[in-house]
Amino acid sequence: MTVRHIISFVTVIVIGYFYLTGVSACAQNDCPPEEDAELVNFSTLSPVQSEMSDLKGWAKQDNGRWLSSRNRIPFTDDRTNKSPGAERKLGQDNIIVLQLRKVMIGNDQYNVLVKKYHDGEFEFPILRENWRSFKSLDFYVFKSSKLEEILPEEVPFNEEYAVNLNVYVRGTVRDYETKVEDDEIIKAIQSVDRGETVNDWNIVFAVFPIKNGEEEVVRFKLIKSFRKKYMASYYAAPQNWEKNFDMTFYETKFYHFKSFIRDAQEFILPVTDPNDPLANKDAYTNNFNWGVLKYQMGDYPTAIEYFDKALVENPNTQDFLIYSFRGNARSKMRLYGDAITDFDKALDFQPDDIMNYSNWVKNYFNRGVARYSLYDLPGACKDWNKALELGFGPAHDYLLKYCQ
Repeated sequence: MTVRHIISFVTVIVIGYFYLTGVSACAQNDCPPEEDAELVNFSTLSPVQSEMSDLKGWAKQDNGRWLSSRNRIPFTDDRTNKSPGAERKLGQDNIIVLQLRKVMIGNDQYNVLVKKYHDGEFEFPILRENWRSFKSLDFYVFKSSKLEEILPEEVPFNEEYAVNLNVYVRGTVRDYETKVEDDEIIKAIQSVDRGETVNDWNIVFAVFPIKNGEEEVVRFKLIKSFRKKYMASYYAAPQNWEKNFDMTFYETKFYHFKSFIRDAQEFILPVTDPNDPLANKDAYTNNFNWGVLKYQMGDYPTAIEYFDKALVENPNTQDFLIYSFRGNARSKMRLYGDAITDFDKALDFQPDDIMNYSNWVKNYFNRGVARYSLYDLPGACKDWNKALELGFGPAHDYLLKYCQ
């Protein structure tokens, strides 16, 4: 078991606790049957794995001075920046939040960079009348391995560089609050995957980490281009790195940027083709990792299949994490009895490592959620109380709400 497995369990499971079963506040035996509930919550797009929103946009003015604005890149002239028009307030560019999500395309791990921003349009564009404001998003799908290029393990402070993301597909969802954004992104991915459309767009991620004494910041820029080799090569070429930051860029604290990239990297797991027996030197770990990946994507039935295969390879394992994950996957499918059996098994293998111990304790909380879903309120309260005793703070809210 690697540190990455452990961190992935922390991130995935903690996020899933409060949404695991849709716990309600109804009395123990008065909950109505959930006839419209789906048995399997299947999705091919992960929840948000990391995000970044505390940004400062910079633009070089026509007088040679630099002007900044929070989460917005100003125009290059003072007159335009002071214009009262609503569309002018958007700036050259603006960002509400940057998010990283994950998707599996075939057996390959990809990330989805989502940029949400303020947008709008005139009802009468020629007359420039009746401006309507809304929010839009751009998304870029790229190989997860590119994250390591965006922020290498050894950070090259005070050096500009740029990464060609070689985007698989990009798209825009205008007025995303009126649409199901996940569906729009998946639809675009599937269209390219089936060969129905061809992606002509790309993006270069320019990065400039700066260290000045104790202060550490990162300047970055998302450079849109066509999916032509010469276009990406121009912006990504070392001789042009400095030019990428000549006129505009965003800036944020280094630790914000680092968390944005590293938090998403924790969801990347080393796997080989499960159908290639020669590649599976450690079949247990490979099947376990595939199970975790499928769990991240919301494909709980397939996740359980991989966890089962891993346990066939190593039935005597004392790795509590595999039972923790399988228990959560079964709870997601409302197989609460089977889930409780898995949590029981996980709790049988108390780890010696303190880092693993903090994860192991969470099995009490998850077992409590499963018991609550089977109307066993005394059992649920007992588990939540045990979780709280052992240091899992969120159990306190459940004890107050359901166990008074």
